[in-house]
Amino acid sequence: MKKNIGVVNGLYPIPDVIVGTEVDGKVNFVNIAYVGIVDRDIISVSFAKERYSGRGLIQNKTFSINMISEDMLVEADYVGIVSGEKVDKSSVFSVFKGQLEGAPMIKESPVSMECELIDTKEMETHVTYFGRIKNTYCNESVLDENDKIDIEKASPILYASKKYWIPGKDIGKCWSIGKQYKNN
Repeated sequence: MKKNIGVVNGLYPIPDVIVGTEVDGKVNFVNIAYVGIVDRDIISVSFAKERYSGRGLIQNKTFSINMISEDMLVEADYVGIVSGEKVDKSSVFSVFKGQLEGAPMIKESPVSMECELIDTKEMETHVTYFGRIKNTYCNESVLDENDKIDIEKASPILYASKKYWIPGKDIGKCWSIGKQYKNN
């Protein structure tokens, strides 16, 4: 029998990422776990209304999403703990710029995406920002022979239960393993 545990979001683990933006011309990064895929080239990021980074997204209409790897974890957690309003976070990572102004990216990140802000939705405690991916930059070490992201090589950090996790093992091929199903 299943037990009702109330209003609990059970869709964890989820990717933990660093959002890059510029606020009043200053590079800023924030660690967030509320990120999602909305469509093939559209993603969402959501964070508390009072977050300093939100100003940069609105000012520039651009932002970056940077995958976190295990060797970046201490710095990644730090940029989520302190506010860019009080602390300059521009030197925590090596910064590079792509084609979009106001969307600084992190050299150490295995995968970075430049995004153009296309919409926002204000919720009770958070604002969700919707962005169209314009460019994706990858360290060559995380690409397979077809220049596709190899998730095992990228080894992204996941968030669940107020802890960081790394992915487990490959347990089956999507849209294929189900062919084994036998309906009696």
